[in-house]
Amino acid sequence: MFSRSETDLISHLKKACSTEETAPKRKHVRACIVFTWDHKSSRTFWNDLRVLPLQSDEVQTFKALITMHKVIQEGHPSTLIGGYKNRDWINSLARNFPADGFRQYGRLIREYDNYILRKLDFHHVHRGFNGTFEYQEYISLMTVSDPNEGYNSILDLLALQDAIDDLQRLIFASISNQKQSECIISALVPLLTESYGIYKFLTSMLRAMSVSYTHLRAHETRRHL
Repeated sequence: MFSRSETDLISHLKKACSTEETAPKRKHVRACIVFTWDHKSSRTFWNDLRVLPLQSDEVQTFKALITMHKVIQEGHPSTLIGGYKNRDWINSLARNFPADGFRQYGRLIREYDNYILRKLDFHHVHRGFNGTFEYQEYISLMTVSDPNEGYNSILDLLALQDAIDDLQRLIFASISNQKQSECIISALVPLLTESYGIYKFLTSMLRAMSVSYTHLRAHETRRHL
C-alpha cells in the first residue's frame, strides 16, 4: 500500500518523463527533489524511476536522464549514493538505443548517460562534494591540507568540466537537426549549473592552494635564515 506522498511521487515522475518532446516541467522535478529531502532517502525515487517503461521511447529516456541529473544535483545527499548503487541500471539505458534512434536521440542518450555515470563516479571517490559542487571553506581546507589530494581533486574536476563541454557541444549540434528542440535544450540547464559549480570551486580551491604554498615557502625561507 503506497502512502499519499509515494503515490504523488510516481505521478510526478511519470509527468516529468512523459513521451512529449518538451522539457521536463520544473514543478514535477522539484517535487521529486523535495520528496528525497522530506524522507531523507532516495530509495523510493530510484525504485519508481526504474519501473518506468523507458526502454520503449527515446524521448522518455532522455527526459528521465535530465530529471535524474537534476535530482542528484539538488536532492538529499543519499540520492548520489543511490545513483551509484543503481549504476548498472543507469548504464543499461544507453544500450536501449544503440543507433541514432527513430527520433534522433540515440547518441544524446548514450553521451548524457555516460556523463551522469562519470559524475556519480566522481562523487563516489570525492565524498566531500555535494551535487552542485558548491564551495565550502572547510572542504577546501580539508583538501588543501594534503597537496596530493588537492591536485587529484583539481584534475578530476577539470576532466569532468571537459566532459560537460563535450556534451554541450553535442547538444548544440543536435538542436539544428530537430524540429522540436525544447526537450534537448532543457538538458543544458543542469549542465550549466554543474559547470558553474565546478568553476566556482576550482577558483576557490586554486586560490587556497596558492596561499598555502606561499605560507609554506615563507616558512621554509625562515628556517634557512
